[in-house]
Amino acid sequence: MLNYSRFAGLLRIPGFLPLAGATLMLGVAMSFTAPYLSLFGVERAGMSPLRLGIFMTAIATSGVIASTAAGRFSDATGKHRLLLLVSLCAATLGYLCLCIVRDYRLLLVVGIAFIGAGGCALSLVFSFSRAALPAADHAERTFASATLRTILSAAWVFGPAVGALVLAAAGFYGLFLFAAASFAACATIVWRMREPRLDEHATQHLAPRPMAGEADRDEDAQYEGQPLTQAEVEPGHMPGRASARPASKLRVPMPEVSSKDIMRAVVALTLIGLAANATMIVLPLYIVHGLHGTRLDVSIMLGLGALMEIPMMLALGARASVLNKPRWLAACAIVHAVYFVAMSAAPGVNALIPMQMLNAFVVAVTSCLGMTYVQDLMPESPGRATALFFNAARLGSILSGVLSGLLVQAFGYRGTFLFCGVLAVCALVLFAVPGEQYPVIARAVRRFVRERVGKR
Repeated sequence: MLNYSRFAGLLRIPGFLPLAGATLMLGVAMSFTAPYLSLFGVERAGMSPLRLGIFMTAIATSGVIASTAAGRFSDATGKHRLLLLVSLCAATLGYLCLCIVRDYRLLLVVGIAFIGAGGCALSLVFSFSRAALPAADHAERTFASATLRTILSAAWVFGPAVGALVLAAAGFYGLFLFAAASFAACATIVWRMREPRLDEHATQHLAPRPMAGEADRDEDAQYEGQPLTQAEVEPGHMPGRASARPASKLRVPMPEVSSKDIMRAVVALTLIGLAANATMIVLPLYIVHGLHGTRLDVSIMLGLGALMEIPMMLALGARASVLNKPRWLAACAIVHAVYFVAMSAAPGVNALIPMQMLNAFVVAVTSCLGMTYVQDLMPESPGRATALFFNAARLGSILSGVLSGLLVQAFGYRGTFLFCGVLAVCALVLFAVPGEQYPVIARAVRRFVRERVGKR
């Protein structure tokens, strides 16, 4: 059961409520535009499938480059708010341009310069929240991040449906105008907030310490399972307070990691994102053309999946600080593989509906624990870590468009889902198998191959 007093505690954090409002407006703007941007390219801009693919790939690539650069700059300067404002203003200008621009070459410029650059607002809003919210401890910061991610998902529950109504009533002009207004509203909220000063940031995450006269058992109870605060991990930040915790009580939030550990986690998240994005492309076609369902069935499944994500995200966010993130992500990859096998074997549309709970679990775990896991691997670079997480999803979206088309053409819908299941199994191996085991496994595979070849 969730402790609802924790939500009341979040509301008492200075800046959380306006940041939650900004996240909601950002989610509304994205949920209005993402499902219908490709439809705009074909119906209003007259793009061919190839040109549309280039347009969407250019936007995604621009977003990856912008997020990486913004993450590095924010980590180096500590200025998250300024970059977030620039990104939101770029998105506002981009969708205003889509209201009037129809020439393909100009659309490419708008997509790369404004819409792609505006796409990094998603990662920047979370890195800004991690820096700006004066949470009491690591658990509260993690819960606040998960709650903001849940607010973003809540926007996707009703956003696409409302966007369809706006599209029917006012066309693409009204749809993109409303999206631009939502981005501008988000920018206005962020503009009214203030960037935390470095001296504030150095002290705001210190957890309360026991008084000198407290009993040892109370001290043990307070520190048991509690990770080090950022001030304790980073050298030079209030050494007197950081050293107040006895050496026997010290615990680090994560074991020492290498760049290979970080890359392995990012590759695994990319594989999950690739499979998930390919599913989003193939699922509507599978329902309508493969199983002879309706477009209403597609809307029900997308909305139902987003709705089921919310309680899962809240529950995971409440416990994220004490969960073993690699194990949960490995379990998420197993569930993803089961989901794809079940989708490929589904006899009809009705059988797909309960399966969306499995997909909701995957989205909830990767969204809540995936982002904080990468941030934990890179505790001194939250901006780059957040950008890495979202870029893994963007890279999956870049690859999924071409890959899903080739797979459907070669293996059909069911074969495509089975291939996505193989990707989920590969992600499971990356999450579950420690890095030092890979040379051992490689030697065992080579030895097995040599023995099999020698017998022949």
